[in-house]
Amino acid sequence: MTNFSEFLTENILLLSIAFASGALLLWPLIGQGLGVRRIGTLEATQLLNGKNAILVDLREDDNLSEGVIPQALRMPQSKFETMFEKMRSKFSDNQKKTKKPIILVGHSRHSSSKTENFLKQAGYDELFKLEGGTSAWAEAGLPVKKSS
Repeated sequence: MTNFSEFLTENILLLSIAFASGALLLWPLIGQGLGVRRIGTLEATQLLNGKNAILVDLREDDNLSEGVIPQALRMPQSKFETMFEKMRSKFSDNQKKTKKPIILVGHSRHSSSKTENFLKQAGYDELFKLEGGTSAWAEAGLPVKKSS
């Protein structure tokens, strides 16, 4: 036991570095379980095509300079809850009696935590956030309709 305590004492810096490195490696995995999972454009298109996901553009009307993703539902975050209640049927697959995956889109710095919490409380478990927002979508060469 004395050898072990001596080892710890003599190598505290080395052990601290090893612990910190391990924590940094695990952080992305831990972070995914805490909230909405961030996905890239490839995974977003796979969800849209394979699971009939819903793309929701949460940007406010005065923040559309980058354009709009044509298949996205325009539901500004400030009006989301009201609009959601009116359009709730679009978010479910009535034949399978399941809720569709939802991909939230905004500016790359956009915070959608209020909307995320609302959807989680409404029972939507498959929530995703498009990493990089509309900018990333356009950079990937995917269709974006510019406002005139």
